[in-house]
Amino acid sequence: MSASSYASVQSRIETPRETEIRAFRYVNGLLASAADAASRAAALHKTHRLWSILLGDLTSPDNRLPVELRASLVSLGLWAQREALARLSDDRGVEPLLALHRDMIEALEAQVSAPATPPPGARLGTVSA
Repeated sequence: MSASSYASVQSRIETPRETEIRAFRYVNGLLASAADAASRAAALHKTHRLWSILLGDLTSPDNRLPVELRASLVSLGLWAQREALARLSDDRGVEPLLALHRDMIEALEAQVSAPATPPPGARLGTVSA
């Protein structure tokens, strides 16, 4: 199966939130298992790249998240990028990044598992055609 075919199938079976959860788990796995300078640098680079992608989406005019939430997430993303870059040049721990990603996973999981809310004006118990 080609990469584009895989991506097409994946997008049909995984919601955007589930994709984000998977991405945060992936970078956390890389960060937690980095055993040497090369793997640590690769993990920090992937972390920075993930946040670059998220920031691009958050700052897009098409993003439908509330403005206040987007601003908060942009602030967190910029911090995460600065933190990742700073950890490239020293040997301090990456626990703050891991903790942020765990919090993001928890919040995203809550959204995925929350029951869908009906659109404004929809009446419960009716069937629309």
